[in-house]
Amino acid sequence: MRIHASLLSAAVVAVVAASLPAQWPSSPSTNLSVADGVGEQVLPKIAAMRDGGSYVGWFDNRNGGYEVRLQRLDKNGVEQWAHNGIVVSNNPQSTSLVDWDLVCDSDDHCVLTFTDTRAGGDLDCYAYRITPAGTQLWGANGVALSNNVDFEANPRVVEASDGDLVFTWVNSGTRTVRVQRLDRAGTLRFAQDGVGFAGDTGATPGFVQMVASDSGSVILTWMRATSFTAQRHLHAMKFDALGNAVWNGGVRLPIFDQASVPIAHQHKMQPDGLGGAFVSWHFALGTAFSARVQRLDSAGLEVFAHNGVDLSTNTNNKFDPAMAVDVATQSVIAYFNERNATQSQWGISAQRLDAAGNRLWGASGVTLVPVGSINYVAPQAAAFCNGAMGFVFEQSLGGTAGALRAFQLDFNGVSSWAAPVYVSNVVSDKLRLQAMSSASGNATLAWTDLRTAGGDLVMQTIGSNAQLAPVLASSLSYGCGLNPASSLVVSSSPSLCGAVTLSIDNPLGTQSAFSLPVLVMATAPLANYPCGAPLPGYGMAGGGAAGELLVDLATQAGSWILPPWLGAGQPSALPLAIPYDTAFVGVPLYFQGALVDFAPGAQVPIGLTSAARWTLGY
Repeated sequence: MRIHASLLSAAVVAVVAASLPAQWPSSPSTNLSVADGVGEQVLPKIAAMRDGGSYVGWFDNRNGGYEVRLQRLDKNGVEQWAHNGIVVSNNPQSTSLVDWDLVCDSDDHCVLTFTDTRAGGDLDCYAYRITPAGTQLWGANGVALSNNVDFEANPRVVEASDGDLVFTWVNSGTRTVRVQRLDRAGTLRFAQDGVGFAGDTGATPGFVQMVASDSGSVILTWMRATSFTAQRHLHAMKFDALGNAVWNGGVRLPIFDQASVPIAHQHKMQPDGLGGAFVSWHFALGTAFSARVQRLDSAGLEVFAHNGVDLSTNTNNKFDPAMAVDVATQSVIAYFNERNATQSQWGISAQRLDAAGNRLWGASGVTLVPVGSINYVAPQAAAFCNGAMGFVFEQSLGGTAGALRAFQLDFNGVSSWAAPVYVSNVVSDKLRLQAMSSASGNATLAWTDLRTAGGDLVMQTIGSNAQLAPVLASSLSYGCGLNPASSLVVSSSPSLCGAVTLSIDNPLGTQSAFSLPVLVMATAPLANYPCGAPLPGYGMAGGGAAGELLVDLATQAGSWILPPWLGAGQPSALPLAIPYDTAFVGVPLYFQGALVDFAPGAQVPIGLTSAARWTLGY
């Protein structure tokens, strides 16, 4: 059963409940400093935890050489480890850093992969797995993925559907794309240096990207070659759990070979949720730049036309498409830069492609900021259940000082915001923006900010309602001890667009099996909250014991009859779907249940449960 929007609208009250104490700042002039002090804190990466918290990692040279550091934050932005994080690795690093990767696995452990020079002047790849308590499960020095004399940069990691952690990188010496798998204990599935897949003859592949697919497999895409004179096409391949190349008879699949992508351009890749992938990039024919997207299914078929679909067909130049995928519709929203013919003016636009690659917002998409004299760079996108948010650095042309702005669009290309929102309006150079979002629409951002010398790691949250540090969903059990605490259980917090299960039980077993559970939703508790009114004979303890009425029935906004209760420890459950409507953010609701025993001579004819106080939010 779903909570209908009109039902919740009736529950909206004038005074919005306060959110839990939060560390996230609500002002764009503040933001949250996660790593600061001497030196620079650069190349941040973020990953979401199941409870709404996050991991953030970065490179830090406060002690001279670069260290890899990690911090865990709860959903309120409170640091769970010491300020400035824990040191994952202080092994020797090059002074010039390359890219790296970080994910949160299904155990809420953080898996990192990066390169260093501990085994010599070349770069080798390493992997670490860190628990929420900060324990290094794979040892203080992690697991060596490669150990050779070749240059290997920009490793990537995903969790496969079979639970393995899969890593990929490019070996420039052997001109191969490498794949390695580790089980959760950190044991190598393949020989050290992994399974190699040869690039085209004479070509050194680069900028490999990866997503998880079906049956433990992964899909890789990469730039065919990295030299100035080479044909820099985009290739793809799927590798099964044994490391076999399975698409196109084991021959790399060209997904873009119309022209060359720019030599330093890193294309982007997102899973489609069905075992396939979306890929985005930009390229030039002559002096005109275009931004495109391709979709690959799990069998290696190009769903869109070969060489991809243009996000916009107008005469402006288009750069750096950033994707947000909606799995339910197999559509993608992409934010991208637009520039005039001479690349002297910049703007921001967005487009939505449906599952077949059709442009849904017109030939040119939606113009968010017209091409003009302000420089907009490095767009990022984050999906939520009703659309996508976009984020971009804003700076005056010729300068380095800038701000960070956010945009929001629903599936129709319409924004509910009056104007783009400043996530940070501090006048400072900003670098390496990272973004992620929950389905409810709470986005978390991380970047390096030069508002102080060297550059600090800064973070911020913003909701799809344009609020910085938005109200987070919460569920709190309450009552003053007369009703069993576990008689009403809520599975999770009531986030917008989420699903919550409420379960009614009599853990004391004082009522007959097949008693009838009833659940009431109200907009207010009784006046002496968190306590209620004792009602003799309504206690689950039996013998005429009092139960506690905890909700104000005069404010009842809904009620449900649940499936019959089967006995102690076998609760009756009611799943509820929370609609997406930002008007509900911060609204409190109160739930209490009762078990009605119709058996003749029942010890407890009506037994009251404990209660739950919800705050609807992100």
